[in-house]
Amino acid sequence: MLIVHIIKVRFLQFFREFRDLGMFRAAFLVAVAPLIGLFIYHRISSHDFDYVVFGVVFLLIFLVHRSRKDYYFLSKLSNSPVCIFFVEYLVFSAPLLVLLTIFGKYLQVLIFAALLSVICFVRPSPKSSKSKTYHTLIKHIPAAMFEWQSGIRVNLYAVILFYVLGLAGIFNIWLSAVSLAVLSLIFSSFYAAGEPLKMLNAPERNSYIFLLCKLVQHVKYWALFTLPLFIIAFVHYQYWALILAAFAASVNMLVFAILAKYAYYRPSSAGALIIVPMAWLFSIFLPLSVLVFFTNIVVFFKAKNNLKYYLNDYH
Repeated sequence: MLIVHIIKVRFLQFFREFRDLGMFRAAFLVAVAPLIGLFIYHRISSHDFDYVVFGVVFLLIFLVHRSRKDYYFLSKLSNSPVCIFFVEYLVFSAPLLVLLTIFGKYLQVLIFAALLSVICFVRPSPKSSKSKTYHTLIKHIPAAMFEWQSGIRVNLYAVILFYVLGLAGIFNIWLSAVSLAVLSLIFSSFYAAGEPLKMLNAPERNSYIFLLCKLVQHVKYWALFTLPLFIIAFVHYQYWALILAAFAASVNMLVFAILAKYAYYRPSSAGALIIVPMAWLFSIFLPLSVLVFFTNIVVFFKAKNNLKYYLNDYH
């Protein structure tokens, strides 16, 4: 059957993408996926936030559906691409549906299946929908923050998904914590590559002023970006120390990513691709994030010395 072959192809694509992630990202997913599964299991088994759980899953599927680029191809293979979409989404959401069924959440299963059938009739528009959302977001970002502009374009749906997950922190503080941790990793990846030398020299500042202005601007926008998550998390005021520590750790991580980029800067080349994820692992364990803070001081001077040559500090 055509649908069976397409499902096989989807799984092969999934394993190919997983293999191409690289050792660190693959290991991270292998470690985090069981924790997410355990979290979902406990939420559903305790009859708390089961609608929130499948709402987040549904949102993810909807975002994937809207960005699909194979609608024309599938419409040539089959007279009913809607059925193909429905079976695909049903298969990949099967673990959630099985959990809901085991715990007697039959109404949620029916609602989820009904919502899936509805979005399958929505025609994907990967270019227009993503482009419109992207331009809506980046119009508030200064041109000098080109890392964010390009990074959000590439990771748009992941940013939206985890931001919405963070807003769901009004129900559970750990939703905010997980979303903030993942968002800090995503945004830290924006600084993986060094800009061309002409862009680096455009502000006409020495290395010290350049780094200071860069850090202040990016931390300011990060604080504005995460402010709604921060406010919602404070609904759980009894965890105020955890909330403040998590926010400080995310800022700490962003600062490290920026400094590491310029500490190992070479024009138009990849920067510190390995040490940034390693620093992120230290940052999510809040007591260890203090080490990243002191490392930032050392890396700041390393970045300053490295940029002296490119910013003509000696002249």
